[in-house]
Amino acid sequence: MLIEPPIYLSAMVRDVRLAGGRIVVRELKAREEIQGLSEPVVVNCTGLGAKALFGDEELEPVKGQLTFLLPQAEVDYIVIADGLYMFPRRDGVLLGGTFEHGNWSLDVDEGARQRIVAGHRSLFESMR
Repeated sequence: MLIEPPIYLSAMVRDVRLAGGRIVVRELKAREEIQGLSEPVVVNCTGLGAKALFGDEELEPVKGQLTFLLPQAEVDYIVIADGLYMFPRRDGVLLGGTFEHGNWSLDVDEGARQRIVAGHRSLFESMR
């Protein structure tokens, strides 16, 4: 099964609102601020921010870089091979293949992008 994040997220937001919930985006600098919230339910979506917010020293980033091609309706299959992966989505064809432990950078790594595209090109050329 493949879940497309843009479609799934929209459906989740709609369902939360239809059920009477609200979504509040705010910055929390200390865990004590959570206890001061009036909401009966709080969903922790802090991601890497949990390291500082909750003092989670075991939390480690793992950077994955994605490259998107233009949408191609005829691509209706998934490929996972040789450390590379390709998922078709309505908003584009997702190409990936990086998994870097300890990398906090949010910057695009042009070398990684080139390796991902070249690796997929080589993989598909080998199928001829």
